[in-house]
Order: sequence, then structure tokens, then C-alpha cells
Amino acid sequence: MLVSMVRVALVQTYHRYTQFTHVHPLGIMMIAAQARAAGHPDVHILDMKVEDWDPEQCVAELVRLSPDVVGLSAMTYEAGCMHAVAKLVRERLPKAVIVCGGPHPSVAAADVLADASVDFVVRGEGEFTFAELLDGVAARRTDWAGCLGLSWRRGAEVVHEPDRAAPKDLDALPFPAWDLIDHAKYHKVPRGGVIYAHKEFATMFSSRACPWRCTYCHNSYGKTFRDRSAEHVLAEIDLLVTKYGVKELVFMDDIFNFKPERAKAIARGILERGYKLALTFPNGFRGDILDEELVVLLKQAGMYRCMVAVESASPRIQKVMKKNLKIEKVERIVDFIAKQGVMVHGAFMLGFPSETEDEMRSTIDWASRSSFHTAAFFRVIPFKGTELYRQVENAGFQLPHDWSAYEPYQTQINLSTVPESTITTLRKSAYRRFYFNPKRLWRIFSLIPNKTNMLPFLALLFARRAYAR
Repeated sequence: MLVSMVRVALVQTYHRYTQFTHVHPLGIMMIAAQARAAGHPDVHILDMKVEDWDPEQCVAELVRLSPDVVGLSAMTYEAGCMHAVAKLVRERLPKAVIVCGGPHPSVAAADVLADASVDFVVRGEGEFTFAELLDGVAARRTDWAGCLGLSWRRGAEVVHEPDRAAPKDLDALPFPAWDLIDHAKYHKVPRGGVIYAHKEFATMFSSRACPWRCTYCHNSYGKTFRDRSAEHVLAEIDLLVTKYGVKELVFMDDIFNFKPERAKAIARGILERGYKLALTFPNGFRGDILDEELVVLLKQAGMYRCMVAVESASPRIQKVMKKNLKIEKVERIVDFIAKQGVMVHGAFMLGFPSETEDEMRSTIDWASRSSFHTAAFFRVIPFKGTELYRQVENAGFQLPHDWSAYEPYQTQINLSTVPESTITTLRKSAYRRFYFNPKRLWRIFSLIPNKTNMLPFLALLFARRAYAR
């Protein structure tokens, strides 16, 4: 039985990096929603990125709120910010319980708890672990044995409770806490995927996890694909459109098209409602299982842009990274998507272990010949918790402990056989070669929405990628 009410503040931390884009903090919005469903109504969300706050500014707001529990969410490259906020909270709100969660703490719980400012780490999908933690804080619990998914201290000892099973029935979870954010603030920031049709947008997950075993990929949701029913997704869309005036949906699923019939049911539901929404899929479809009927239905439902992740056009590197993408099938579906009048974005990566300069050039050549309208050429980053991280660590590669070095656009972590200076030159030349194509530029200009706002921004972004040091 609860003996006191706890006030909770959940913080999305922020590391200023080179992508300049943002999406709604769905992770802490889901944590907030489940906390309220479990009987903890006094929950607040602070998004440092949309506010453009540094740790001092964030903690000033936390001091004003005076929460009993502060939850900090971080990606790997945001870990420095997370610890800076934790330190300031410990100094200024000494009685607050400080909890860290999200992708980085989930795979680096011992590292995070080495910081004396941090009391707990919630690992994995934290909705139920965090709600149980709040129950315990309210009841002044001191022994956390049996709280699955929690890492904590018993005196000087760090204790990692067994993992909590990921929720199987996503329809049983509440919708993200859309009422706890200021929607208008998200209309003013560059969003994930960069290009947009309407400023009034919402970010969505309609599923969790991807069953493929790519070595570089996070394991935040495990490898067991779990989906929300089409009806549940459409009910959230109804809420977003009717209550919050949303005109564009940004689907962030790892693999939206894993179950094609479910994806088609979502598209048909949007069509039946006559919402005239814009849809974009910046996180990617798996190209070699994407079927033409789904593309056509999504186009009819409002899809104007999507992303197909290729990573490498080299068959050998496809095996090295364990993605094993069938490049010929990808090429055909990309051609088909482009012919439907949908902008299609390609994602590529350079710098896999053992990758040669010739293999990097072959990927750039393939991308430049393709029907993609736009493309990004990322560096390969061995994030902690991935198979790639374990591979290179076991091989004796000295990986940095400064987590900001794992930023996805500029890094000095080089796993390939090619000198860093050469990769930098190749990446910049890849952007110039890909975009300095009159036919491609015309195709982009013809289809890009919101031209007045988008074209100057994209020109600046191109200059940063193709020329900036």
C-alpha cells in the first residue's frame, strides 16, 4: 500500500551534436504514461533538446519542480550530459532519488552506477520496472531484491536483478503521455528525417524490435518483434488528429514492414478515415522484403518519403555485418518506390571491420547510380551492447570511454583497414558525387514538400556534410 505521494520528473538528456534533428521523447512519454496508470499521477517531462537546455538550465527547472524522483534517459553519446545533470541534482536536491534509464544505462548499468550521484538504473523496456520502483519509493522500500530489470546498490555492492521480460502485449500499454509535452515547441525544431510537409507532427512507434542480427544495431528492444494491432495504432492516430491537430506522422519503427498485412491494415484505416495525413518513415523499411502493394497503399494513405537502409553494397560486408541484405531486390523496390512519386532516402555506412577502400568506393558508386532521391553516409560506430562492440573489444581494439566519441556523424573510432583521413575524404566526396547530379536534383525539387523552408535548410546541411571539416 502506498504511504506517500511521489512527484516524478523525467528528463530526456541532450548532447549537442551534428545531426540537429529531434523527435518526441517517446521513451519517457511511455514511462510517464505507465507510471500514471500504476497510480502515480504527479509526473512531469523535461526535454532538454527541444528546450535547448544545458545541464544548469535543466537543473534550475528541476529545483523549481522539486521532484522526489528524477529519471534521466540517455543514448550513449548523451551519457556525459546525463551524469552532469545527476551530479547537479545530487548537489541541489540531495533528497531526490536519481534513476537512469534508456539505451545507454541499459547496457552500461555498472558504469552508470559507478557515479555516486546515481541511485538506480532501470534496464531495458522500463515501463513496469520504473512503476514498481515508484511503488517502492512511496512505501520507503529499502531492499530491492526481486525488482526485475533494476540495478541498485546494497551498501557498497552493485546488484543487478535479473532482466525483466519485455512486454509482449503492446496493446495493453497506455498511449504515450501526449498531454505532458508542449506540442508547439516540437513544431519549431528540425525533426528526425529532416524533411517535413507539416510542422504539426507526431512521432510514433507501432512496433518494437527487429529480428535480424545486424552486428552494429542496438538491442534496446531485443530481437523478438512485437507489434501493436492496427486497431490500437489507429486509435492513437485518432487521438493525435482530433485532440492535438496532428497533420503528419513520423513512424520510428525499426522495421514497420515486418508484418505486411498489419502495415496494410494501418494504411487502409488511415484511408478510411479520410484524414489526409502526411506520412514519413525515416527509420527504415527492410528493402528486400518490402512488397509493391504495401508501397502503393502507404502512398495512397499519405506517404511522401521513406528510408531504405542499405549500409553496404558489398556482398562480403553484408556478411561481415550479418545483415545479409539482397541488394538486387533492394534496387528493384527502390526503383518502384521512386516511380510512385515517393521520395526515398538511402542510408549507408562506411568503416566496417576489415572493410577496404575499394569496398567503400563500390558502395558510393552503387548509391550514386541508384534511384534514391537523398542519401546519408554514416560512420560505423560500435555502440556498447552491440555485437560489433563485443567483437572489436575482444579483438583488442582500444575503445574510448568518453561516450561523446560515439556520436554518429563525427568520430575517431575507425574499425576498418582504411586511414581515417581517407574515410573522411570519401564521405565528403560521396555527398558531392551523389547530389551533383542534375537529374537527381530535379527529382528532389519536384517532390520535396514545403520548399520555402526545406531548400535553404537542406543546402546548409549538404554544405556541412560535403565540405565542413
